[in-house]
Amino acid sequence: GFASKSSLLPEQLFVMQMDEFMKRRYDFRFNQLTSQVECRERNSFNFYFHPVDKRLMASIAMNAHYEGLKLWDKDVVRYLNSDHVPVYQPIEEFLYDLPHWDGKDHIGDLAKRVPCNHPHWAQLFRRWFLSMIAHWRGMGKNHANSTSPILIGPQAYRKSTFCRLILPPCLQAYYTDSIDFSNKRDAELMLTRFALINIDEFDSVSSAYQSFLKNVLQKPVVNARQPYKRSIQALHRYASFIATCNNYDLLTDPTGSRRFICIEISGTIDNSTSINYEQLYAQAVAALKNGERYWFTSEEEFSTTRNNEVFQQLPVEEQLFLQYFRAARPGEESLELSAIEILQ
Repeated sequence: GFASKSSLLPEQLFVMQMDEFMKRRYDFRFNQLTSQVECRERNSFNFYFHPVDKRLMASIAMNAHYEGLKLWDKDVVRYLNSDHVPVYQPIEEFLYDLPHWDGKDHIGDLAKRVPCNHPHWAQLFRRWFLSMIAHWRGMGKNHANSTSPILIGPQAYRKSTFCRLILPPCLQAYYTDSIDFSNKRDAELMLTRFALINIDEFDSVSSAYQSFLKNVLQKPVVNARQPYKRSIQALHRYASFIATCNNYDLLTDPTGSRRFICIEISGTIDNSTSINYEQLYAQAVAALKNGERYWFTSEEEFSTTRNNEVFQQLPVEEQLFLQYFRAARPGEESLELSAIEILQ
């Protein structure tokens, strides 16, 4: 009522109108795991968030023009890259909203779905599961969840399905069974992008990448440059590993196999029964809060290495050596030969 001219500058009025339009028509969030802005339209049947692409940005600009707001693509990009878009961390949000644990052993019930003759499978799976949750929460910043269970058995035993069912439906987007160890940069970035990585058909990993695989398993922090970024950053690692295999001679590293828990499956895994994911993960969070150990001791690693010997693949040189030589029995005299004499 004081004057006909607005006290706001045209730029201020435009930014306020753009902010009102964006919050009225859309829900935005910046996903820290994928480093992408996700969106869903308000007052519509699109209940799920989807990554923002060029087509969606063009649609946002067109809808603004329908309302008389001169909003261009560069304005949309500027808005999406600002702090007006809230940060979203899917793993932390899921763990934060969990209910209280009901006292039942849900982790043990999940391990019992895998039929096997390994006497310590339930205990080893519990330790690995707790380690996965602990590293999601950033409890072990100096170490990573470097142990990986390997489910070994014939086809149609539903091994891969069981691996996928470990994650709840809201985190299924952060599960993958496709990782290329030949592309080292992408393989390391997947440690920050996914929560669980399944190395399907473990024996297909070439022996040339075994050393890199061991390095990836034990890497606690990923120092890399993200796409469209200029500087190298220390990125939080979320991924834990699990693997499946159909063949029994799958371990090729002669230096040891303490990072793998080889489990021979004796029957089809029960994947038909529903899983109470909230109580499953609530039990893990409660155990970690009570100070339960989530890392493997040296005794457990030694026992695991001994159990993995039956799955060790003998090199051709060792097979040739064992064809002509054997260990001396009690009372026998052993031979003292050099490597050249053995070769001759």
